[in-house]
Amino acid sequence: MSYNIARSTLLFSALIFCAEAGPALAQAPARRVDAAGGEREVVWYTAMNTPDAAPLRKRFREKYPDLNLTILRQPGEKIRTRILTEMRAGKFLWDVVSFNHLDMDALAQEGLLAAYASPETRSGFPGGAVDPEGRWAAIYVRQYVIGYNTGSVPRREAPRSWEDLLQPRWKEKFAMDESDVEWYAAMLDYLGREKGSAFMRSLARQNPQFRRGHSLLAKLLIAGEFPL
Repeated sequence: MSYNIARSTLLFSALIFCAEAGPALAQAPARRVDAAGGEREVVWYTAMNTPDAAPLRKRFREKYPDLNLTILRQPGEKIRTRILTEMRAGKFLWDVVSFNHLDMDALAQEGLLAAYASPETRSGFPGGAVDPEGRWAAIYVRQYVIGYNTGSVPRREAPRSWEDLLQPRWKEKFAMDESDVEWYAAMLDYLGREKGSAFMRSLARQNPQFRRGHSLLAKLLIAGEFPL
């Protein structure tokens, strides 16, 4: 299987400290560590893949050996639903969350994000990668790609752009994540709303196969369930 990198976006992941009773100014770093030490645990809700989260856990434990880092990994929409459900039940079980920017906005609208003046964000983060109010900062770049099965598609015939998916030869031959609203939003930003909307209508006429979850899509692509 091969990947053609066709589009990247920066703003669909963030690292946030939660405010247990609504917006609040962040404590000084030393006070935060002392407070966490009293509980002996930091709870991190994340949509990040487990292999990607493991090095962060390792570095955290090296820096704070007396603290346990508990990681709950779920798809972004499930994390958002979980947090909002816990909030309505009067429970605030998480300390840090990382997932896409759209879901982060939902938490911000509920007043669940505390401001935190991270020193790392003052070291050259690009514009738009840090919330002006200090509630979130981007932690990685997400790449949107077109993947193809090399057993089904010769390299020279593989799509080179998103527009290539509109060719008649690819009708009903590619699969997409049915819930990938972040990709949709990124494409509208990349192409512009008018051109992006026209592209999406044309793409829908190609009758793509829909599955739920990028991991499942990758496994089925490798298995030859679909060429793209």
